[in-house]
Amino acid sequence: MLYVGRPAFGQEKSTVGMFKIDPDGKAASRISVELGRSSVTTIEIIRGLKEGDQIILSDMSRWDNVDRIRLDR
Repeated sequence: MLYVGRPAFGQEKSTVGMFKIDPDGKAASRISVELGRSSVTTIEIIRGLKEGDQIILSDMSRWDNVDRIRLDR
């Protein structure tokens, strides 16, 4: 089973859009992630991510209308 930190939005047993960071760290693309059981700080990933993927957990609702963002690091 794969668990990640609990995102700003997303209830257990639901499907949400999350931004997955590209391997080069310069951009992130929206992907569909199926969530399972949750605790106060973590949530189970049923489908959509694999171990080692980096995602953005903070509130990204400002970018709900885009599928890809550029990251300034």
